[in-house]
Amino acid sequence: MDALLSVPPAAIVAVALVLTPFLSRRLAHGLATLSLIAVVAWGMLVPLDGTALTATFIGFELIVLEVDQFTRLMAIIFGGFGAFAVAYAYFAETDNRHLAWGLGYVTASLWTVMAGDWLTLLLGWEAMAIASTIFIWQSGGRAIRTGYRYALAHAIGGSLLLGGIVLYLASVGPSATALHFDGTGIGGFEVALGDLEFSVAALLAGVGIGLNAAIIGFHAWLPDTYPSPHVATSVFLACYTTKTAVYAAHRAFPEGNLVLAYMGGAMAIYGAAFALAQKDMRRLLSYHIQGQVGFMLVGIGVGTQLGIAGGFAHLFNHILYKGLLFMAAGIIIIKIGKESLDKYGAIGTSAPIALGAFLVGALSISGVPGFNGFVSKGMLTDAVIGEELVALEWMLYLGSVGTFASFIKFGYYAFLNGEPINMPDADWGHSIVVGGVAAGCIGFGIYYPALYAIVPFSDAWGAEPFTLYQFTKTALLAAGGLLVFVVSKPLLDTFHGGIDVNRGHDPAAFYGAKAASGGIGGAYNRVNDAVVDTGWALVRTAHDPSRTIRTIVPSGWRNRYDSRLETTPGKTGAKLGIGLTIYVATGVLMLALGFALFIN
Repeated sequence: MDALLSVPPAAIVAVALVLTPFLSRRLAHGLATLSLIAVVAWGMLVPLDGTALTATFIGFELIVLEVDQFTRLMAIIFGGFGAFAVAYAYFAETDNRHLAWGLGYVTASLWTVMAGDWLTLLLGWEAMAIASTIFIWQSGGRAIRTGYRYALAHAIGGSLLLGGIVLYLASVGPSATALHFDGTGIGGFEVALGDLEFSVAALLAGVGIGLNAAIIGFHAWLPDTYPSPHVATSVFLACYTTKTAVYAAHRAFPEGNLVLAYMGGAMAIYGAAFALAQKDMRRLLSYHIQGQVGFMLVGIGVGTQLGIAGGFAHLFNHILYKGLLFMAAGIIIIKIGKESLDKYGAIGTSAPIALGAFLVGALSISGVPGFNGFVSKGMLTDAVIGEELVALEWMLYLGSVGTFASFIKFGYYAFLNGEPINMPDADWGHSIVVGGVAAGCIGFGIYYPALYAIVPFSDAWGAEPFTLYQFTKTALLAAGGLLVFVVSKPLLDTFHGGIDVNRGHDPAAFYGAKAASGGIGGAYNRVNDAVVDTGWALVRTAHDPSRTIRTIVPSGWRNRYDSRLETTPGKTGAKLGIGLTIYVATGVLMLALGFALFIN
């Protein structure tokens, strides 16, 4: 098994990516599925031996492959769900180009979460942003616009992360191993504002990572982008970007950070509240990504072994049930052609596969006993209770109530409300795919030791999820969610969207950027006009120096100069010398400029 330490999981998927353009659609999707299953096998069999594969780049030692409890879990879930996502895309009739960019996105994501240093992670981080943007653009239509916004947001996030890494490097001093993950996280350039002390490097890196995690105020790209491309693209997107950010958050704050924890608690409430206000199915699910990532950041921020284990267990579970919910919504959209819950009648039991997939996903994300979300949510609340963080505990409860309410709403409006309609059920291919993912949600919910076996620190803590206390707490949260739905239903019948924070910061950013770009553009245009006018003046002077000379000689000498011109027509003497001088000087300047650009 030691031979596996020389094979990065990203390379396994990259092989399928390279071959995709040369294969038939069936063979390409089949090979891609097998490559991702191979990643799962790699994660199950590889020994946990730490640093496994290194390289040198610009004087830094890159750890391309770090094998520990965290990277192994990420490989298993990224590979496992990726295989289901590829199969789902095949049965959704996507082409090889869609597959190629999807595999590029997965390859970059695997590279990022297997990294053992910040520079390697950053290279994958940027590759992931580029690949996912082009992946979104493949769908055309409104996905082009939202893809630009997505690209801009992630460019800003990547720049902030880079700034934090650079400041961290400046604080620790340059060395080949300076950027390795050493268990202390990112720090450096401490600043004190009264009683508040913080690290500028950690702040920049935290905000950059937080943007990918869709923290409040930097999240508008998520509900704007994920509903816009092909439904199969949304299934991929639900898995990788935000969960990669959770992994990076742990590397940046391995000992926890209460600011991160409370931000996660606020996200849990905020995401659930705005999901409740949505009628677009995929937009509703997108806000729930933000809310559930908030649960994960609570565990990472608390920083105890149980908190970190709960955060990564919830990451693992979330990919399964959130992917399943996007698959179920995708089936409805494919069959009906509508995305808004108020645009079609009650599906009822006419499509039992779609109904079953939705129910399993909804019960899992809500944390009902017997489903995987129940296990990891219990771990997270236990970790918060253990640290006596009462306010944070209640934030998680409020987020859970909102989750119950919004999925009661989803189920009611999709399957019960309105005139009954006969929706064609999922095709056999999609039935197999959603059945496999649903089996994972139920399997890890009932046989939780299988989940405990792959989450970090499993040998250092013990948690029994099936207790009367946990059952009672879940029943109360479910009752609260039902009450919220019943009370708010008159508003939900008409209310759509809600006033998000992007309604405030988007206009400010738009008009501020417009003013700045207008000022810069105006200055550029003035400089450009001056340069162009000067250039044409030089050309005219080189072509006919006499005209320029006549404008600069004293007025009393111009008649004599004009008489001289009549007796010596053409370019001779001084006129020829001036023209040649200008041509030669211009050529030398251009060569010097080209040489300077080349050596830089």
